[in-house]
Amino acid sequence: MRFLFTTLQTYESAFYGTVGEELVRRGHEAAHVTVSRASAHELRRRGIRATCLMDVVAGLPPPDSLAREVARIEETYGVPTIRDVYRADRPCEGKPESWCLARTVDHFRALEHVFDEVDPEVLVPEVGNETIRVASHLIALERRVPVLFLFYTIFPNPLRLYVDTLHAPIVPPDELRPLTSDERDEVAAFIRAFTDRATPIRDYRRVPIEWRRVKVFAGHLARRRGEDRDNDYLRPWRLLRLNVSEWTRARAARPFYDTIDTGRPFVYFPLHVTDDYKIMRVIPHCVDQASIVEQIADALPPGYDLVLKEHPMSVGRNSIALLRRLRKRANVRLVRPHTSTHDLVRRSAAVAVISSTVGLEALLYEKPVLTLGEPFYGGYGITLDCASFAEIREKVPALLRFRPDPERIRSFLYAAMQHCYPGAPVLVDRSDENAARLADSIERAAQTAVSERRGRAEPAFAR
Repeated sequence: MRFLFTTLQTYESAFYGTVGEELVRRGHEAAHVTVSRASAHELRRRGIRATCLMDVVAGLPPPDSLAREVARIEETYGVPTIRDVYRADRPCEGKPESWCLARTVDHFRALEHVFDEVDPEVLVPEVGNETIRVASHLIALERRVPVLFLFYTIFPNPLRLYVDTLHAPIVPPDELRPLTSDERDEVAAFIRAFTDRATPIRDYRRVPIEWRRVKVFAGHLARRRGEDRDNDYLRPWRLLRLNVSEWTRARAARPFYDTIDTGRPFVYFPLHVTDDYKIMRVIPHCVDQASIVEQIADALPPGYDLVLKEHPMSVGRNSIALLRRLRKRANVRLVRPHTSTHDLVRRSAAVAVISSTVGLEALLYEKPVLTLGEPFYGGYGITLDCASFAEIREKVPALLRFRPDPERIRSFLYAAMQHCYPGAPVLVDRSDENAARLADSIERAAQTAVSERRGRAEPAFAR
């Protein structure tokens, strides 16, 4: 099979270069397209087929008409408007519309050229808001090339590999069934191990001022002045400002953290990463978390609090204005970000989430869970799901009466575990050992996806 990887950052390119090398060792072909010229050079130095997207853009003749190209892209790829492709891409923030349109058209034309040359049978992009990821996804869908999206879960084999979509249930509902004794023991062992460990599935974001970050800044500055001068994502001065502002905010936020009133029951609401791809692209109606918090707090019966905690990857990133607004409601408590999520779940009367894995973790404790962003574990009857924010007033009181069926929770967990693979995305583990595991899992998922696309369905990989 021919694999095409699309990457943005240098560490992504280096890691997926190793994944591609393992796939080649197994008899496949692998090519890479990256925004970074330095990354493309490094991959080629390793003997890996790699292309810099900006070099392809520079080698193409300008379009005869930008307006006609925009119309062609919208019609060919079924997007409501081309703005939907670039609206969440950071380099387009504050830029004129004409600049964003020209840049997006360049990305599509260049990626179409890469697809013509490579003729991939499988596309493997990292998930994200960037135009290269969105455009390559749309091009692959139009050409009936399976797209493998990599996600991280809490399960023993933690990798979810979704085909063609970023947003779907993890298993078909009809796969939930009564479990055998051995299957029940397997689920029970997983629950016991996970809850006994009681640690976050992702490390907390560190916001120190340290020498390592100075070296990263210097490296970005050198590349921006050199071969990566046209890399819109390489913004060293912005990186420096962000590091300083995050360090400042992490300290300025300390007075806003509360203690929990032990005399009042509470609903736990974990805050989402606000610029996460899922919020920005898939469920943008959930971007204003402060509004959601206010609606849930207002819907709680008297005597209940809503306890909030920042996401481990958001330490220092949430504005003081946001934290101040979150605490305006008298029945809202914002706890320190390093407070144990497991402890909060255990002590809570219920959990409310947008799309967080905390909701799934809460099911291990058989807690009532309210979902607002259609997470992959919603819709199975084990959670109370909000199809519209208009339902919050009624669903929040109902949540406190809701009791999920423990047997159905276990059936769901077992079915979901069978749909997961060994390995983890690059943000979780950049080791060569993980790259080898990931290559094996990608190979297995790709074989199933390609055979199904060709009309020869094979059994899905289990464990």
